[in-house]
Amino acid sequence: MTERLCESASREGRLSIGTLEGCIRAYDLDPVSVDKSRRAVRDVLEGYGLASEQSKGLADVWVSEGDFLLSDAPSARWVVGNPPYVRATLIPKERRELYAQRLSCCTMGSDLYVGFFEKGLSALTEDGSLCFICADRWLQNRYGSRLRSFVSKGFSLDAHVRMHGVDAFEDEVAAYPAISLLKRGAGRAIRYMDCEAQFSRDDTSAAKAWLLGEGGLAGLTNASAGTLPPLSGASSIPLAPPERLKVLDDLASKFPTLEDAGIRLGIGIASGCDEVYITEDPNLVEHDRMMPLFFMRDWRAGRRDVKKCLVNPWNDDGTLVDLDDFPRLKRYFEENEERLRHRRVARDHPDSWYRTLDKPDHNLLGKEMLLFPDMAAKSDPVYSDGSRYPHHNCYWMTSTEWDVRALGGLMMSDLVEGYVDAFGVKMRGSTLRFQAQYLRMVHIPRADEVDDDTKHELTEAFAAGDRVRANNASRRAYGLGAIHA
Repeated sequence: MTERLCESASREGRLSIGTLEGCIRAYDLDPVSVDKSRRAVRDVLEGYGLASEQSKGLADVWVSEGDFLLSDAPSARWVVGNPPYVRATLIPKERRELYAQRLSCCTMGSDLYVGFFEKGLSALTEDGSLCFICADRWLQNRYGSRLRSFVSKGFSLDAHVRMHGVDAFEDEVAAYPAISLLKRGAGRAIRYMDCEAQFSRDDTSAAKAWLLGEGGLAGLTNASAGTLPPLSGASSIPLAPPERLKVLDDLASKFPTLEDAGIRLGIGIASGCDEVYITEDPNLVEHDRMMPLFFMRDWRAGRRDVKKCLVNPWNDDGTLVDLDDFPRLKRYFEENEERLRHRRVARDHPDSWYRTLDKPDHNLLGKEMLLFPDMAAKSDPVYSDGSRYPHHNCYWMTSTEWDVRALGGLMMSDLVEGYVDAFGVKMRGSTLRFQAQYLRMVHIPRADEVDDDTKHELTEAFAAGDRVRANNASRRAYGLGAIHA
């Protein structure tokens, strides 16, 4: 930046302290990095003829040691950066509280980069632009809702280049980066590009030409591109090739969401201390205090004979049991009392210190259901007869309208998976997240609108794990033409 600024100022005959002083501001928490940056700036300035003291003075003004998120940053025409991707749980609690107080888009659950977007956008002049290479999960996950709302009210995401799986940095970095260009002025469409893993330096010329409006898509390889609708309020934005989004939008206009189609969904139980509440010993406490659990990790690892139970402190009506009525349960919890009382839920409810974090829904037991892992490469639901209660590592789905086996065939399909792929965040290797917040985006036909032969085919495809049959039967259910392997 210093090189380009000095070259431009020299060319126009304006290379002076007065001209340069307010042009650049940079921030870093690390004093070593600050010192290194200041030395580099001084070297460039002196190379353009500024005196040593002048160069040092400018470098000290331009490069600040401090927290950008808590600074009084001046307005700027360009804000650029690679914000640090630090998960909320790794930010000290006191600092998170401070960010949540100072920045409207930040909550205690926000990852650090969210604050950089808000602070950087707030600093923009009317004709300003912000360009970050950063994680793009804020476009789709829950903690990004405030930032999406903030952006949609006064800014536009003009261009978004998703580079998940691409070696985007000089060093190998475990990240899911995207290059995002935002400008003031709401309501503009998004120029969206999704780069494949093979995307390389050779592809950048065609990519830049398309993003700048100087070329078409014909010369673009190892990437797909198109135009997406602008951000709208706090709603998550689907990220997928435009032709796929058109299909999903068309289906959404014709069919209800899962819940409107009679599907109930949720997440399994979180105990708050699995080491105490979950056991493989069937005789640990009274038999009627043992609730069989379904563990998705055991199922997927082939350990299907492993039987784990929740040491259950709840009555069927949702009230806590009286420990005096269950002497073995009482003795077991008292042996672990110090550990259980140390939990946040116990500190908040000291009189019910032995409660689990979540309360089981006893109405689930005995109901047929589909179970989904939190993360998977493909939509691969598991059938359960309801004899085991789902653990927190999986999401469940029941229905009074659909036979769950036929529903399982439908949920295996590429059409349904396309919704999760477009609306949900992805992990390394394009692993999908089958969380309830993304499953709720799925649109399906009502059960009474699908003929019996198609339902039978869906059921058979699910039982056989046959994705081709599931895709064909699902397309019939949606009123689309069949495909072939």
